[in-house]
Amino acid sequence: MDTIVAQIHALAKAADEAGRLNIIKALRQVQVELQSPKDSLMEIAGSGLVNAMLRVGADIGLFGLLAKSNTPLKVDRIAESTNASPQLLERVLRYLAATNVIKESAANEYTANMLTHVLADSKGEAMIYHGFDTHGPVVQAMPDFFAENNYQDVTDNTNTPFQKAHNTKLTSFEWLVQQPKHFENLQKVMTSLQGSEWTHDFDLLDDEVQKVSSSAPQAVESPFFVDVGGGHGHQCRELGKKYPNLLGRMVLQDLPEAVEKLAPIEGVEIKAYNFFQPQAVTGAKFYYLRRIMHDWPDNEAAAILRNTAAAMNPESRILIDDTVLPDTGANWQSTLADLAMMAFGGKERTEAQWRSLAKSAGLRVEQIHTYVASTYTAVVVLALE
Repeated sequence: MDTIVAQIHALAKAADEAGRLNIIKALRQVQVELQSPKDSLMEIAGSGLVNAMLRVGADIGLFGLLAKSNTPLKVDRIAESTNASPQLLERVLRYLAATNVIKESAANEYTANMLTHVLADSKGEAMIYHGFDTHGPVVQAMPDFFAENNYQDVTDNTNTPFQKAHNTKLTSFEWLVQQPKHFENLQKVMTSLQGSEWTHDFDLLDDEVQKVSSSAPQAVESPFFVDVGGGHGHQCRELGKKYPNLLGRMVLQDLPEAVEKLAPIEGVEIKAYNFFQPQAVTGAKFYYLRRIMHDWPDNEAAAILRNTAAAMNPESRILIDDTVLPDTGANWQSTLADLAMMAFGGKERTEAQWRSLAKSAGLRVEQIHTYVASTYTAVVVLALE
């Protein structure tokens, strides 16, 4: 068995991202084929328990404690630091080790593994709380919601499992901005999903950047890059590092609750903005929306695009950084994301659906720049019709 495991590790180490995901897919399939009916039923029955224990671990600071320790910790030592009883900890830690969240190094002794370090990070902790506190109740509400709505598709973001779960008439984002703790966790989760991979081999962006002067921008000059709904400004920071000539030519926009307490970002103008209102920044070269459109049903998504289109000139482009689902064979990550978005009124879209959405807003798909093929992640470039 050790030899087989070593071979799998060697294959994964030599694989690209698509190969790595294929290995995981194959291992999942093998697991299903090897499990007995009893194994499968036990796994289904306990599927929600790990999330509860992750929340408990985060509440008592367990993951940070293990991650900071250079040596394994005895249960009694963990109890002293967390104020949890050794008896309770023994049972919780045993389960977390059995599910590979932490590592059991000896009897009543535990240490951190790779996953523990991920969860100890502030972004990992935010994911635990967002998953349990905000999204968990929504998942629980989904079966009854679908039954009550005769199993129709979710197309209205004021009538979703979210409203049923949290007993509100507000949309998910309206509710979240009134819940500072939950809203901050969401912002941290979004930051953890950020990256600059989308700029790699993106000739359209690179060609336009090369045309931008390295001197200070003129007062009458339109911004080059507007990050619409950009959260804490990760994309602007990354672009500024890669393309210093863009400093002073970038705008970060998000709701007041997201940006009003942000520290200044070099070369970036920070503006409070609701993308359901007219876009005040006109004539920018690029309006960038990352993981925005999948949050909204088609009517609202089209409204966002129309507001942006009204501010564009013929040289402007909208860059939608999102998923473009394949027509067949979508992987589990993207199908999970689609169901998660549906619970809030959003959706992941196929290429045909992106083209239809663009047309409804008076736009056309000019290009699709796929930058992580294994996860169908792409930049959909929109131009005025």
